Formats: sequence, structure tokens, C-alpha cells
Amino acid sequence: MWLNHVVRRGLDRDPDALALRDARRDVSWRELHRDVRALACRLRHDTLPGSRVLVLSGNCVEVLETYFACAAAGLVAVPVNPALTDPEIGAIMESVEPSAAVAEAGFAARLGGLYPGLPVTDVATIPELPDEDAEFAGEPGSGMADPVLILHTSATTGRAKGVVVDQRSLQINALSWLADVRPAPGTAFLNAGPLFHGSVVIALDHLAAGGTVCVLDRFTPQGCLAALERWEVEHAFLVPSMVRLLLQTRSLAGTDLSRLRLLLHGAAPMPGELAREARERLGVELQTIFGITEGGGPVLTLRPGTAVGEPPVPGAVCVGVPMLGAGLRVTGEDGCEVPAGTIGELQVSGDGLMQTYWKNPEATDDVLRDGWLNTHDLGCVDAAGRVWVVDRRNDLILRGGQNVYPAEIEHVLRQSPDVADVVVVPLPSDLWGQTPVAFVQPVEADRFDETELLQLCVDGLAPYKRPTHFLPVERIPRNPAGKALRTRLRETAHQTLTADREHTA
Repeated sequence: MWLNHVVRRGLDRDPDALALRDARRDVSWRELHRDVRALACRLRHDTLPGSRVLVLSGNCVEVLETYFACAAAGLVAVPVNPALTDPEIGAIMESVEPSAAVAEAGFAARLGGLYPGLPVTDVATIPELPDEDAEFAGEPGSGMADPVLILHTSATTGRAKGVVVDQRSLQINALSWLADVRPAPGTAFLNAGPLFHGSVVIALDHLAAGGTVCVLDRFTPQGCLAALERWEVEHAFLVPSMVRLLLQTRSLAGTDLSRLRLLLHGAAPMPGELAREARERLGVELQTIFGITEGGGPVLTLRPGTAVGEPPVPGAVCVGVPMLGAGLRVTGEDGCEVPAGTIGELQVSGDGLMQTYWKNPEATDDVLRDGWLNTHDLGCVDAAGRVWVVDRRNDLILRGGQNVYPAEIEHVLRQSPDVADVVVVPLPSDLWGQTPVAFVQPVEADRFDETELLQLCVDGLAPYKRPTHFLPVERIPRNPAGKALRTRLRETAHQTLTADREHTA
């Protein structure tokens, strides 16, 4: 109902206005309505209502059209990261049991080998599908409480889980976005992230506002700058690592970004110095977004120009206040709410929460209870009611019985002008239980100075918080949403340092 209403409203308001665009196509609301109707008819031929439809494609406008078509046909879209291996994709298909797929032509044979007999529609042919309006008229689509998407988590800490999202969640998130971000009708928004990720709801929010969603096929600094200029983008959502790369691009000085007004950022902490440089050199306002796929997407925001005090813990990030329709509380280990200023686990509530993890009731019960979702993020609420995120519960380091927050160490190490990026992870220790290890991405390969980094920590951190090892890396590994792959880094630290000890012995 909701997604159908978004298309219908755009069609009624201005059918020839631009709804979607990418490097290949501009799609008006009239064309979007036609493509959605045509694809919904095709999928109805291949499936029964409530069936799952696998979506396997790189970024393009047709992926968004597919989500709308699945909703119109009463089906559930299951986006899949094309970078996954065949066993990973096969595991998802075995779980969701798709009745059809929409995919790039190059993936059709791959899907046939993994799931023989699956009907596959080439995503590029959607504009050419016949318009069967008469046959489709009167057919019911998804209701507000019906699942419409199964979004798989980024799995930075384990195997991906399927987050079941209904149309009510999408509606609540869009209304929150309209209230707290306030995009005007016609606003050009750049979607630079992957459309298979939970952040896709931000693109849907801008469509609900009557805006134009500009889809970047893949992020490169040069390509992003060119798109911002060519499409006269006004709003964009980027992760901090993307912002840093834009600022390092030589062509930035010659790029016209005069239309860009608001840079929304999330997925990882935005260092203060990087934020200041972005404001000055890009000429934009910055708005912090804290979101979680299980929570329906964005749930907290810090609006531009909001003054905040000192963080409760160095490296903690202020993410503002709950968005419209979202509730928040901070709980201790006993599950009870803790006073302002006390660090605990952040929990959110509201009609935007996921329904469940697909076929995983145990994992669902672990995070969803009595209408509250445990984000497993550690943080607190200050005296002014603003929320600060300190770290992930899974990232907390317990050294000799004392809590060590990686964000605090990362904050100190970022003070070095030679550090481009840094992530701290725990390493098992026979003596202390765990000890911090810092992975450092230097600005240049020859500017990694372990002695300087250690001195920064000696000057700024208590002894038990100081890393025992500093490991240089060419680039911090991150998933498509910009989150550091901490599980991989933990494994790398263990393998590297174990090998070093064996070699020394």
C-alpha cells in the first residue's frame, strides 16, 4: 500500500517530473508507474502472492523499480550483494526459497546453477516489458503489515541474517525523514551506497518526498564528484570514508558543487577534523544519521548547527535525538534503564522495527523483546537528552577486568596527521584476557611511525588502554556500507601476531 501510494502520488502530482536517474536512464514518474506495473505483471505470472523474489544486480534505477513492483504484486523482494560467493548466495536462496529472480543478464547462468528452474527476468529489460494494465487492474498488492523486503545484515560480526521489513516500517521511516531532514519536493538526492543494503530506505524516503533519486552505479571519488555536478545534486548520503576520499581528489577544486546543500552521513563515526574540512571545502551542512537495518533504517539524528558539549568518553559520537516515531532508552546489564550519563546498551522502539529475522527465532529473541530492539551499541544520554554512541558491545575490550572502548583509542590515534584511518580490535591475552591492537592506515606508506603512535597513546591514555601492537595496512577493510570489518581484522591480528611469535621463537 505505502510504496504503491508513493508512486501514485508522484504520478498525480507531476507525471513528467524526474523520479529516478542513473548513467543510462532518466525515469519520470509516468515511466516509473508503467515499469512497476509491467514488472509486477511479469512476476505475477511466475509466482504466487507472498513469494520471495531474489534481486541480484549492481546499482541501477531498475533495482528500485523492482522493489516497487514486488510490493505492487504482493511479493517480497530479497536483495543480494552481487559480490557474495556462490556458497553465500546459495545459502540465502536455500533459506528464502525464491519463486523468481530479477537479475543482471550475467548472473542468470549463475543463478541457474545454484537454483535450477528459477524464472529470471533480466533487469535491463524492465523498460521493454509489455504493459498489461488491464490484466493487473484490481489485483491486491502488499498490505501495511505484509513483508515487502528481506534485507540481509552486513555481517560484520558473523553470518548475515535476513531482516523482514513490512510496508508500515517504510512508511514510518519516510514520515520521520520528512519531519527531521525536510527534503523539499523535487530535491535531487544522490544514492552512492549499494541498493541491496538497508540504507536503501533513504532513497525511498526521498521518493516519498517527491524528490529525484540519482543512482551512482558504484562509488569512486571521481565518479561521485562528476555525478554531484552533472545531476546538480542537493542532498547526498555518504559514509565518512567516502567523504575523506572526495576531499583527497585533485579534481575537487574544479568541480561545481554549488547546488549541494546537505551532506548526510552515517555508518561510522565522522572525526571532527574531517567534518570541519567537509563543511569548508564542500560548502555544505552536515547532518548525522544513526540507523540500524533491524530498526527500519534511520532512528536518531543530529541536525546541522546543533551545539553539543564534551563527549562522555573521548571518541564518543553524538547522534542527536530520536527521530519522529522512534523511542530510545539506555539499559544496564540487568535490562533496567540507567540514569542519564551512565553508559549502557542503546535500545530503540517504534512501528519501524523489523518483524523478525527470517527463519531465525533465536536471533530475533536475542534483540527484540517487549517492543524494544537492542542495538548492541554502547552509549548514554546526556543531560540535554542527546544520545552519544561509545562503541559496539561486541567491540568492547575487557583488559584485566577493565572496560576499554576502541573508539577512545581511535580518537587519540586520529590526532596524528600521518593517520588516514584506524580501527582498534581485541587480541586474546593469557595475562590480561584481552589486549588492544591498532590497525593503522597511514596517509602515505612511508609515514607509519610506531614510536610516534605509541607516544600519542602514552600522552592521552591510561596505561591499560594503550595498544600493545600497531599494525600498518594499506587500507582499512570496510563493507559496502562503510563499516569496518572488525571480525576480519581480529582474525588478521591473531594470525599475524601468532606468526610473529612463532618466527621469533
